[in-house]
Amino acid sequence: MQIAVNFENETIAKKVLWILEHFKNDGVEVVRLDNTDDEIINNFKIGLKEIELINQGKLTSRPVQDFLNEL
Repeated sequence: MQIAVNFENETIAKKVLWILEHFKNDGVEVVRLDNTDDEIINNFKIGLKEIELINQGKLTSRPVQDFLNEL
């Protein structure tokens, strides 16, 4: 069985991981996933919203390089 858990609070995540590490001898495997993919996706969504606002005339455009640096 696999369980995926997302922690908003890093302190709690560290505590839970510490507990789970004690079950390694019983066959528990802890796989840590980085949330950088979520951050990239969120930045992309923010960029798309900016483009929509620019197309609607509600926001002025800015240099493309600024946008790409945020991605």
